[in-house]
Amino acid sequence: MIKCVALCLGLGLLYSCSSGNKKQFLVPDINIEEADDIVFALDDSTVQNMEYLQLFQRNDSDILAFTNEYDNAIVFYDYKTRKYLGRTEFAKEGNNGIGTIFSFYYLNQDSIYLYNFTTYSLFLANARGEVVMKKDLHTIPNLSKDSLFFAPQLFPRTNSPLRKIGDELLIAGFFMNEQAGENSVNRPVMAYYNLSQNTLRFSDSYPSMYHKGNWGGDFTYRNPFYTLSPKNEIVLGFAADHNIRVHGKDEMEYHEYYAGVGGDFEITPIAKDIAMNTIAREIVNRHYTRTLSYQAIVYDKYRKVYYRLALLPDPDIDIKVGPIRKPIEIVVLNEHFELIGKSAIKRERYWINQCFVSPDGFHIQIEADNDDELRFKTFVLGDYEK
Repeated sequence: MIKCVALCLGLGLLYSCSSGNKKQFLVPDINIEEADDIVFALDDSTVQNMEYLQLFQRNDSDILAFTNEYDNAIVFYDYKTRKYLGRTEFAKEGNNGIGTIFSFYYLNQDSIYLYNFTTYSLFLANARGEVVMKKDLHTIPNLSKDSLFFAPQLFPRTNSPLRKIGDELLIAGFFMNEQAGENSVNRPVMAYYNLSQNTLRFSDSYPSMYHKGNWGGDFTYRNPFYTLSPKNEIVLGFAADHNIRVHGKDEMEYHEYYAGVGGDFEITPIAKDIAMNTIAREIVNRHYTRTLSYQAIVYDKYRKVYYRLALLPDPDIDIKVGPIRKPIEIVVLNEHFELIGKSAIKRERYWINQCFVSPDGFHIQIEADNDDELRFKTFVLGDYEK
């Protein structure tokens, strides 16, 4: 893809100055208030630790749906009333077998798309758990031995979700490690599966900082995060990039916008050697705690803003006592991708892979003390200068 425009200034609130030889962006603090937790009561068959969730509208109601490993099901709750509505269980084997449930896109009761990244399989099922279509999307064997192009490992998650636009299913992916020869077009992370033509195409390779060293592989810096704009544009962020990129689904050019926390943070790889070498977990974790990284970007249609999670460095974190949870700031942009500001949130036991937006605000799952609860922290954007 081709980078078309780089935009850094929004609303007159962000500017740069010199700090030694470093460019420094000043991002204002804004008011984001913590509201009451959103809590759903769970039964004995449902666990709070999930792989994937989706909030969707059905018959004028907001429905929260999420995976449940215990019975290989999608569980449904009425978001407003917190009432349990039911579940769809899926067989792991047989004619209706999907393996273990990992990710899904609920379109309606007759169209539930599911992707199993361990078998590279896409399924179309209904609310009765019946599989009506299965497709093999194993991208790796499509590579020629002399090609520098690598198709991504398809790996949709809540913060890089399965979505459908027209005849195409959007599936985010990643490439676990760096290899020599990586450039701006040959390591794509977005895949588009055409359901009617049974074809795959790709876009959005890793940005330039990923071509200059080893980031340790794994999920800390290699996973992309995306959401859709109201115009169905791809709004994409990478963990090591202060910028986000925006483009139409069928466009090869993209615009870049600054969406960082400001300051003079440098996000550098673990090692300059780009060879695909395994780096010890202790070294990877220590680098992660000492380096800024970005996570989910989510659109709030109720307030017409974007939220981006920034995970700040904290060298005092004990990497031997997990899980590792870095301090979090929420970066906010308006619908035109102009930076509004940022706000730090209280340190909690967040499960940052599970985020969504509702009429009540921006929600991040938190580890509940009670195993019979599903609990989300709620953050509400205060007034700001427009």
